[in-house]
Amino acid sequence: MKTAEHYLELRYRLRNVANHCSIYVSLDELASILYCSTRNVKRILSNMQEDGLIYWKPGGGRGHRSKLLFRCSLEEALTTHIDALLHRGAFKEAIRWLKREGIPARVRERCYREVLAALSFPRIHVREIEGLNRTWPSGIVPAMVSTNTGRWLFVDGQDGDNRK
Repeated sequence: MKTAEHYLELRYRLRNVANHCSIYVSLDELASILYCSTRNVKRILSNMQEDGLIYWKPGGGRGHRSKLLFRCSLEEALTTHIDALLHRGAFKEAIRWLKREGIPARVRERCYREVLAALSFPRIHVREIEGLNRTWPSGIVPAMVSTNTGRWLFVDGQDGDNRK
């Protein structure tokens, strides 16, 4: 998992904690939330702190709890992560995140609209299509196709047998 996904998982599981409010947690608790070792939790928390997502102050000595403060809300982090997934074309993963129970309804709706917009056919005005018909060489019939990245391209719409 990437740092953003770790943060989302941590923020999702501790969603009742307000932004900029300190909580005290043990590394063992965080390890069970992130499904990793306490040693790996330290590395993950350090990465999150470098990215400005959290403030973390390790507890001094064994058994002492660490201070954790979230700097980014679940809504902000999820929206940013969904945008990144859509940009990469990872639509299934974006939808998987949005289907999780406990995601705020307003965030889910806003992100679903972004997913649908990314999956839908782009809006092309009639003037643009008319202009394209004039610029294509004779004998070529333009067609729009989707690529695996989610982009749309204009290509020659004729069969290979009919080409000159």
